[in-house]
Amino acid sequence: RCSIPDVNPADATTSPRVGDTLQTYRANAQMEGAITFGMNAIIRSGIGATLRLGQPVTGEFNFG
Repeated sequence: RCSIPDVNPADATTSPRVGDTLQTYRANAQMEGAITFGMNAIIRSGIGATLRLGQPVTGEFNFG
């Protein structure tokens, strides 16, 4: 997984605290326990449209 969350942007020191914390609630059984967050999105329609508060939105997820 990406190590960037474990790097302090202020001084470039590293610590496993962020990754350890994410592991407690973002471990994904579909990904063999890997941490999943910040996934990439692919827009298939509506490019240039504006989302409004309360507007219904749908999404498809593929962990393959």
